[in-house]
Amino acid sequence: MRYLTIISLFLMFSCSPENSHVANGNEKTRVTLQTDWYPQPEHAGFYTAELDLLFQANDLEVSIRPGANIRNIPQMVATGRIEFGIGTSDNVFAAISRGAPLIALFPYFQRDPQCIMVHESSDVFSLEDLDGRVLMINPGVAYVQYLGKKLGVNPQLVPLDYSLARFIADPEFAQQCFLTSEPYYLKEQGIDVRLLPLANSGFNPYRIAYTSQDFYENNREVVRAFTAASLEGWRTYMESNGTAVHAYLATLNPQQTSAFTSFTKQAMEQYQLISGTRDKGESLGKFDRQRLSLHLQHLSELQLLDRELDIENVVAWELQDVAQAYAK
Repeated sequence: MRYLTIISLFLMFSCSPENSHVANGNEKTRVTLQTDWYPQPEHAGFYTAELDLLFQANDLEVSIRPGANIRNIPQMVATGRIEFGIGTSDNVFAAISRGAPLIALFPYFQRDPQCIMVHESSDVFSLEDLDGRVLMINPGVAYVQYLGKKLGVNPQLVPLDYSLARFIADPEFAQQCFLTSEPYYLKEQGIDVRLLPLANSGFNPYRIAYTSQDFYENNREVVRAFTAASLEGWRTYMESNGTAVHAYLATLNPQQTSAFTSFTKQAMEQYQLISGTRDKGESLGKFDRQRLSLHLQHLSELQLLDRELDIENVVAWELQDVAQAYAK
Protein backbone atom coordinates (compact mmCIF):
# COMPACT_ATOMS: atom_id res chain seq x y z
CA MET A 1 0.00 0.00 0.00
CA ARG A 2 1.50 3.22 -1.16
CA TYR A 3 1.15 5.28 1.97
CA LEU A 4 2.62 2.57 4.23
CA THR A 5 6.25 2.71 3.22
CA ILE A 6 8.91 1.73 5.69
CA ILE A 7 12.32 3.19 6.27
CA SER A 8 14.07 -0.18 6.39
CA LEU A 9 13.10 -0.91 2.80
CA PHE A 10 14.40 2.47 1.69
CA LEU A 11 17.72 1.87 3.39
CA MET A 12 17.96 -1.67 2.05
CA PHE A 13 17.62 -0.69 -1.58
CA SER A 14 18.89 2.89 -1.76
CA CYS A 15 22.31 1.86 -0.52
CA SER A 16 22.84 -0.89 -3.07
CA PRO A 17 25.57 -0.22 -5.63
CA GLU A 18 24.69 0.61 -9.21
CA ASN A 19 25.52 -1.90 -11.91
CA SER A 20 26.93 -1.23 -15.33
CA HIS A 21 26.38 -3.35 -18.41
CA VAL A 22 29.40 -5.61 -18.42
CA ALA A 23 29.80 -9.30 -19.09
CA ASN A 24 30.87 -11.25 -16.04
CA GLY A 25 32.95 -14.40 -16.00
CA ASN A 26 29.97 -16.53 -17.00
CA GLU A 27 29.39 -14.31 -20.02
CA LYS A 28 26.20 -12.89 -18.58
CA THR A 29 25.57 -9.24 -19.33
CA ARG A 30 24.90 -7.34 -16.12
CA VAL A 31 22.20 -4.65 -16.23
CA THR A 32 19.93 -2.81 -13.79
CA LEU A 33 16.16 -2.38 -13.90
CA GLN A 34 14.89 0.50 -11.78
CA THR A 35 11.26 0.12 -10.72
CA ASP A 36 9.04 2.92 -9.46
CA TRP A 37 7.95 1.35 -6.17
CA TYR A 38 8.87 -1.25 -3.60
CA PRO A 39 8.56 -4.96 -4.53
CA GLN A 40 4.91 -5.67 -5.31
CA PRO A 41 2.72 -7.83 -7.58
CA GLU A 42 2.40 -4.95 -10.05
CA HIS A 43 6.03 -5.75 -10.93
CA ALA A 44 5.71 -9.51 -10.49
CA GLY A 45 6.51 -10.38 -14.10
CA PHE A 46 10.02 -8.98 -13.72
CA TYR A 47 10.54 -10.75 -10.41
CA THR A 48 9.22 -13.97 -11.94
CA ALA A 49 11.83 -13.62 -14.69
CA GLU A 50 14.44 -13.31 -11.95
CA LEU A 51 13.06 -16.12 -9.77
CA ASP A 52 12.60 -18.57 -12.66
CA LEU A 53 16.06 -17.75 -14.07
CA LEU A 54 14.56 -16.44 -17.32
CA PHE A 55 17.02 -13.57 -17.39
CA GLN A 56 19.90 -15.98 -16.93
CA ALA A 57 18.55 -18.20 -19.71
CA ASN A 58 18.85 -15.13 -21.94
CA ASP A 59 22.46 -14.52 -20.84
CA LEU A 60 21.53 -11.63 -18.56
CA GLU A 61 22.20 -10.85 -14.94
CA VAL A 62 19.50 -8.35 -14.05
CA SER A 63 19.55 -6.41 -10.81
CA ILE A 64 16.02 -5.22 -9.99
CA ARG A 65 16.35 -2.09 -7.91
CA PRO A 66 13.14 -1.00 -6.21
CA GLY A 67 12.36 2.56 -5.26
CA ALA A 68 9.51 4.86 -4.34
CA ASN A 69 8.79 8.42 -5.38
CA ILE A 70 11.94 8.57 -7.47
CA ARG A 71 11.10 11.31 -9.93
CA ASN A 72 14.33 11.22 -11.92
CA ILE A 73 14.23 7.64 -13.24
CA PRO A 74 13.99 8.82 -16.88
CA GLN A 75 17.05 11.01 -16.30
CA MET A 76 18.94 8.12 -14.70
CA VAL A 77 18.20 5.94 -17.73
CA ALA A 78 18.90 8.71 -20.25
CA THR A 79 22.33 9.40 -18.76
CA GLY A 80 23.30 5.73 -18.59
CA ARG A 81 23.36 5.41 -14.80
CA ILE A 82 20.96 2.48 -15.18
CA GLU A 83 19.98 0.54 -18.27
CA PHE A 84 16.23 0.03 -17.89
CA GLY A 85 13.38 1.83 -16.20
CA ILE A 86 9.62 1.44 -15.96
CA GLY A 87 6.87 4.03 -15.80
CA THR A 88 3.86 5.47 -17.57
CA SER A 89 4.07 6.26 -21.26
CA ASP A 90 2.90 9.85 -20.76
CA ASN A 91 5.78 10.61 -18.38
CA VAL A 92 8.33 8.94 -20.64
CA PHE A 93 7.10 10.75 -23.76
CA ALA A 94 7.09 14.06 -21.89
CA ALA A 95 10.71 13.43 -20.88
CA ILE A 96 11.62 12.65 -24.50
CA SER A 97 9.99 15.89 -25.62
CA ARG A 98 12.23 17.75 -23.17
CA GLY A 99 15.32 16.22 -24.72
CA ALA A 100 15.81 12.97 -22.80
CA PRO A 101 17.13 10.39 -25.33
CA LEU A 102 14.79 7.54 -24.36
CA ILE A 103 12.90 4.86 -26.25
CA ALA A 104 9.90 2.77 -25.20
CA LEU A 105 10.49 -0.99 -25.40
CA PHE A 106 7.22 -2.73 -24.48
CA PRO A 107 4.15 -2.26 -22.30
CA TYR A 108 3.91 -4.56 -19.31
CA PHE A 109 0.46 -3.13 -18.50
CA GLN A 110 -2.02 -2.44 -21.27
CA ARG A 111 -4.02 -0.36 -18.80
CA ASP A 112 -3.05 1.96 -16.00
CA PRO A 113 -4.27 0.83 -12.54
CA GLN A 114 -4.81 4.39 -11.31
CA CYS A 115 -8.42 5.18 -10.56
CA ILE A 116 -10.75 7.30 -8.45
CA MET A 117 -12.51 5.59 -5.59
CA VAL A 118 -15.71 6.68 -3.90
CA HIS A 119 -17.84 5.04 -1.25
CA GLU A 120 -20.27 2.44 -2.52
CA SER A 121 -23.07 4.58 -1.10
CA SER A 122 -21.94 7.62 -3.14
CA ASP A 123 -24.04 9.01 -5.99
CA VAL A 124 -20.86 9.33 -8.08
CA PHE A 125 -21.03 6.70 -10.82
CA SER A 126 -18.79 8.19 -13.49
CA LEU A 127 -15.80 10.48 -13.82
CA GLU A 128 -18.14 13.19 -15.09
CA ASP A 129 -19.98 13.06 -11.77
CA LEU A 130 -16.83 14.35 -10.07
CA ASP A 131 -17.36 17.86 -11.43
CA GLY A 132 -17.43 20.26 -8.47
CA ARG A 133 -16.76 17.48 -5.96
CA VAL A 134 -13.86 17.35 -3.52
CA LEU A 135 -11.22 15.03 -4.97
CA MET A 136 -7.91 14.11 -3.39
CA ILE A 137 -5.47 13.49 -6.22
CA ASN A 138 -1.92 14.20 -7.26
CA PRO A 139 -2.45 17.51 -9.10
CA GLY A 140 0.56 16.82 -11.31
CA VAL A 141 -0.84 13.76 -13.05
CA ALA A 142 -1.88 14.23 -16.66
CA TYR A 143 -5.34 12.87 -15.90
CA VAL A 144 -6.20 16.10 -14.04
CA GLN A 145 -5.41 18.16 -17.12
CA TYR A 146 -7.39 15.79 -19.33
CA LEU A 147 -10.46 15.82 -17.07
CA GLY A 148 -10.55 19.60 -17.03
CA LYS A 149 -9.53 20.54 -20.57
CA LYS A 150 -11.04 17.68 -22.55
CA LEU A 151 -14.01 16.55 -20.49
CA GLY A 152 -14.90 19.79 -18.69
CA VAL A 153 -14.73 18.01 -15.34
CA ASN A 154 -13.32 20.33 -12.66
CA PRO A 155 -13.30 18.85 -9.16
CA GLN A 156 -12.19 20.73 -6.06
CA LEU A 157 -8.65 19.37 -5.85
CA VAL A 158 -6.98 18.37 -2.62
CA PRO A 159 -3.32 17.26 -2.93
CA LEU A 160 -2.92 13.52 -2.41
CA ASP A 161 -1.34 12.71 0.96
CA TYR A 162 -1.56 8.88 0.62
CA SER A 163 -3.58 8.59 3.83
CA LEU A 164 -6.98 6.91 3.90
CA ALA A 165 -8.13 8.69 7.05
CA ARG A 166 -10.16 11.41 5.34
CA PHE A 167 -11.75 8.97 2.91
CA ILE A 168 -12.79 6.69 5.76
CA ALA A 169 -14.29 9.58 7.73
CA ASP A 170 -16.19 11.25 4.88
CA PRO A 171 -18.71 9.19 2.82
CA GLU A 172 -18.77 11.96 0.17
CA PHE A 173 -15.00 12.01 -0.32
CA ALA A 174 -13.35 10.90 -3.56
CA GLN A 175 -9.71 9.90 -3.75
CA GLN A 176 -7.13 8.75 -6.28
CA CYS A 177 -5.85 5.23 -5.68
CA PHE A 178 -4.53 2.12 -7.33
CA LEU A 179 -7.32 -0.36 -7.93
CA THR A 180 -4.82 -3.06 -6.96
CA SER A 181 -4.08 -1.65 -3.53
CA GLU A 182 -6.14 0.72 -1.37
CA PRO A 183 -9.50 -1.06 -1.86
CA TYR A 184 -8.03 -4.09 -0.07
CA TYR A 185 -7.24 -2.14 3.09
CA LEU A 186 -10.61 -0.42 3.06
CA LYS A 187 -12.39 -3.75 2.67
CA GLU A 188 -10.54 -4.98 5.73
CA GLN A 189 -12.19 -2.14 7.65
CA GLY A 190 -15.62 -2.98 6.27
CA ILE A 191 -15.73 -0.16 3.73
CA ASP A 192 -16.95 -0.98 0.22
CA VAL A 193 -15.84 1.27 -2.61
CA ARG A 194 -16.79 2.00 -6.19
CA LEU A 195 -13.84 2.31 -8.58
CA LEU A 196 -13.68 4.65 -11.58
CA PRO A 197 -10.63 3.69 -13.67
CA LEU A 198 -8.97 6.84 -14.98
CA ALA A 199 -8.08 5.03 -18.21
CA ASN A 200 -11.82 5.07 -18.99
CA SER A 201 -11.59 8.85 -19.34
CA GLY A 202 -10.17 8.52 -22.84
CA PHE A 203 -6.66 9.34 -21.68
CA ASN A 204 -5.16 5.88 -21.77
CA PRO A 205 -1.42 5.54 -21.11
CA TYR A 206 0.50 2.29 -21.08
CA ARG A 207 2.87 1.26 -18.30
CA ILE A 208 6.10 0.54 -20.09
CA ALA A 209 9.71 -0.54 -19.89
CA TYR A 210 12.20 1.78 -21.57
CA THR A 211 15.89 2.39 -22.09
CA SER A 212 18.15 5.07 -23.53
CA GLN A 213 18.54 5.55 -27.27
CA ASP A 214 22.28 5.01 -26.89
CA PHE A 215 21.94 1.73 -25.03
CA TYR A 216 19.31 0.53 -27.48
CA GLU A 217 21.40 1.36 -30.55
CA ASN A 218 24.57 -0.22 -29.19
CA ASN A 219 23.13 -3.24 -27.35
CA ARG A 220 20.20 -4.43 -29.43
CA GLU A 221 20.65 -8.10 -28.57
CA VAL A 222 20.76 -7.30 -24.85
CA VAL A 223 17.60 -5.21 -25.15
CA ARG A 224 15.87 -7.99 -27.12
CA ALA A 225 16.94 -10.55 -24.51
CA PHE A 226 15.63 -8.36 -21.70
CA THR A 227 12.33 -7.90 -23.53
CA ALA A 228 11.93 -11.62 -24.22
CA ALA A 229 12.73 -12.68 -20.66
CA SER A 230 10.51 -9.99 -19.12
CA LEU A 231 7.49 -10.84 -21.26
CA GLU A 232 7.95 -14.53 -20.56
CA GLY A 233 8.06 -13.67 -16.88
CA TRP A 234 4.76 -11.82 -17.19
CA ARG A 235 3.19 -14.69 -19.16
CA THR A 236 4.31 -17.17 -16.51
CA TYR A 237 2.91 -14.99 -13.75
CA MET A 238 -0.42 -14.54 -15.54
CA GLU A 239 -0.85 -18.27 -16.03
CA SER A 240 0.08 -19.21 -12.45
CA ASN A 241 -1.56 -18.60 -9.11
CA GLY A 242 1.40 -16.38 -8.25
CA THR A 243 2.19 -18.17 -4.99
CA ALA A 244 5.92 -18.63 -5.62
CA VAL A 245 6.70 -15.08 -6.68
CA HIS A 246 4.38 -13.64 -4.02
CA ALA A 247 6.39 -15.52 -1.37
CA TYR A 248 9.57 -14.11 -2.91
CA LEU A 249 8.15 -10.58 -2.84
CA ALA A 250 7.32 -11.02 0.84
CA THR A 251 11.00 -11.67 1.58
CA LEU A 252 11.85 -8.37 -0.09
CA ASN A 253 8.91 -6.38 1.27
CA PRO A 254 7.21 -7.73 4.43
CA GLN A 255 4.08 -5.66 3.68
CA GLN A 256 3.29 -8.09 0.85
CA THR A 257 1.16 -10.57 2.79
CA SER A 258 -0.33 -13.55 0.97
CA ALA A 259 -3.86 -12.14 1.34
CA PHE A 260 -2.84 -8.78 -0.09
CA THR A 261 -0.84 -10.17 -3.02
CA SER A 262 -3.70 -12.52 -3.90
CA PHE A 263 -6.10 -9.56 -3.92
CA THR A 264 -3.74 -7.56 -6.13
CA LYS A 265 -3.37 -10.37 -8.66
CA GLN A 266 -7.12 -10.88 -8.79
CA ALA A 267 -7.61 -7.15 -9.41
CA MET A 268 -5.06 -7.19 -12.23
CA GLU A 269 -6.93 -10.10 -13.81
CA GLN A 270 -10.39 -8.57 -13.27
CA TYR A 271 -9.42 -5.29 -14.91
CA GLN A 272 -7.24 -6.98 -17.55
CA LEU A 273 -4.30 -4.72 -16.79
CA ILE A 274 -1.55 -6.94 -18.17
CA SER A 275 -2.85 -8.33 -21.44
CA GLY A 276 -5.82 -6.06 -22.09
CA THR A 277 -8.88 -7.13 -24.06
CA ARG A 278 -8.56 -9.53 -26.98
CA ASP A 279 -11.61 -8.02 -28.69
CA LYS A 280 -9.70 -4.73 -28.90
CA GLY A 281 -6.64 -6.44 -30.32
CA GLU A 282 -4.70 -5.98 -27.08
CA SER A 283 -2.22 -8.52 -25.77
CA LEU A 284 0.81 -8.80 -23.52
CA GLY A 285 3.63 -6.53 -24.66
CA LYS A 286 1.77 -5.10 -27.65
CA PHE A 287 1.81 -1.44 -28.68
CA ASP A 288 -1.03 -0.20 -30.88
CA ARG A 289 -0.01 2.53 -33.33
CA GLN A 290 -3.43 4.15 -33.49
CA ARG A 291 -3.74 4.25 -29.72
CA LEU A 292 -0.23 5.67 -29.35
CA SER A 293 -0.89 8.31 -31.99
CA LEU A 294 -4.00 9.41 -30.09
CA HIS A 295 -2.00 9.34 -26.86
CA LEU A 296 0.63 11.69 -28.31
CA GLN A 297 -2.14 13.89 -29.70
CA HIS A 298 -3.70 14.20 -26.26
CA LEU A 299 -0.34 15.04 -24.67
CA SER A 300 0.23 17.72 -27.29
CA GLU A 301 -3.25 19.21 -26.88
CA LEU A 302 -2.76 19.33 -23.12
CA GLN A 303 0.55 21.14 -23.70
CA LEU A 304 2.45 18.43 -21.84
CA LEU A 305 5.03 18.03 -24.61
CA ASP A 306 7.78 20.56 -25.24
CA ARG A 307 7.91 19.50 -28.89
CA GLU A 308 6.00 17.22 -31.24
CA LEU A 309 7.14 13.59 -31.26
CA ASP A 310 7.32 11.14 -34.15
CA ILE A 311 5.70 7.87 -33.14
CA GLU A 312 8.25 5.96 -35.22
CA ASN A 313 11.14 7.36 -33.18
CA VAL A 314 9.90 6.94 -29.62
CA VAL A 315 9.07 3.21 -29.73
CA ALA A 316 11.34 0.25 -30.51
CA TRP A 317 8.93 -1.19 -33.06
CA GLU A 318 11.28 -3.97 -34.09
CA LEU A 319 10.71 -5.58 -30.69
CA GLN A 320 7.02 -6.06 -31.41
CA ASP A 321 7.81 -9.40 -33.02
CA VAL A 322 8.70 -10.62 -29.52
CA ALA A 323 5.30 -9.48 -28.24
CA GLN A 324 3.56 -11.09 -31.22
CA ALA A 325 4.15 -14.52 -29.71
CA TYR A 326 1.75 -13.60 -26.89
CA ALA A 327 -1.05 -12.37 -29.15
CA LYS A 328 -2.42 -15.88 -29.78
